[in-house]
Amino acid sequence: MPALPILRKIAPRRPDGAARSLAGRVARLVHTLLRIISGERSQDTRMTARRPDTMNTSAHTRRRSARLLLSGCAGFAAGMALLSGCGVQAPRGGEKEARIQRIWPEPPNPPRYVYETALRSLADIKPETDQERLQRQLTGRGAIPSDPVFRKPAAVAARKGRIYVADPPTSAVVVFDVPRRSIFRMGVREPNQVQKPVSLAIDDRDRVYVLDGQARRVLVFDALGLFQFAVGDPRALRQPAGVAVSPDGSRIYVVDRGGVEEEDHRVVAYAPDGRELYRLGPRGRNPGQFNIPLAASVARDGTLLVLDAGNFRVQAFDAEGRHRRSFGGVGTELGRFSRPRSIAADQDGNVFVADASFNNVQIFDAEGRLLMWIGRPELNDGPGQFGLLAGLATDETGRLYVTDTYHGKIEVYRRAVPGDLQ
Repeated sequence: MPALPILRKIAPRRPDGAARSLAGRVARLVHTLLRIISGERSQDTRMTARRPDTMNTSAHTRRRSARLLLSGCAGFAAGMALLSGCGVQAPRGGEKEARIQRIWPEPPNPPRYVYETALRSLADIKPETDQERLQRQLTGRGAIPSDPVFRKPAAVAARKGRIYVADPPTSAVVVFDVPRRSIFRMGVREPNQVQKPVSLAIDDRDRVYVLDGQARRVLVFDALGLFQFAVGDPRALRQPAGVAVSPDGSRIYVVDRGGVEEEDHRVVAYAPDGRELYRLGPRGRNPGQFNIPLAASVARDGTLLVLDAGNFRVQAFDAEGRHRRSFGGVGTELGRFSRPRSIAADQDGNVFVADASFNNVQIFDAEGRLLMWIGRPELNDGPGQFGLLAGLATDETGRLYVTDTYHGKIEVYRRAVPGDLQ
């Protein structure tokens, strides 16, 4: 199985103390200038060896400008160093520096997941060249766009280095194409335009299933956004909220949360040709019944996992719709739920549940035993700090993708490897 290309690691958007001070920026600028001077000097040497009667005027000008800037930065850095020797300003009274945690769980527990990056813009997946970095440091404006490419990320799916983000306000699915270091949109062309994408799923053939909450049907695209087919009867679905698909694509599940005062809270299973296979529900508390179901996911063995949000539980079914088990419950204890919003399953059968009240992701094994959790509620943005959790996804490499609509980001976590604590 191909590994996902390494995403560019980025610092949290909000500075955390002296690490992002002005002196630190000057030091990075000096490092960049030195690289330009040394790199172009060696290039000029090679050119002069070939043509001793010529001179690269542009390189000479850039090198001279870099030397002038370097001398100014050196004087400024010396002054900053002198001032820093006089003492460090303590935080103001009442201010508390946010604790950043990038490895979960905390020591002394063995690390399981490591924060890798947060996705918002093209700048998060496309590395800068030296010239682009210098431009950003001197002007404050980068050559690579850093504006968010979505407005309200609601759902996420990922496979083979492409991260698909449902953005209902823009009626599009935004795709971070990491291998190509680019971003594109899908579901924006008539006659198969997506009106309100609310949920996503991917099968083993890389087909992307987009649930359109307004059109009340599922549109299926290939990995690059070409329309394939659609399933679902808008007359039979009242308020669809989630979509899931079996690994082989033979079963497509639509979660219908139904009306507040109605009994049509259910999950409908479709074949790829649009035939309805069976229904699960209706509203109730018994096994196989639901109360405001919001999302679903399918494990590698075909087990259907339904997030039964109003009953504060996860229900598991086999491929034929037979109930197997349930776990969870309402409460503030570990392993319980308060406002569950999304669910995902990984290659090993582990189950991930995002809770918008706790603002964390609880991780269970296939039998529903709690293993660990990731994240904490925080109004300030940072790794593992969430304001309003929404969609979840895993990919074939074991990475976890977490959608936060409040902070407008997709956080990416990878499996821990030996040496992560060193």
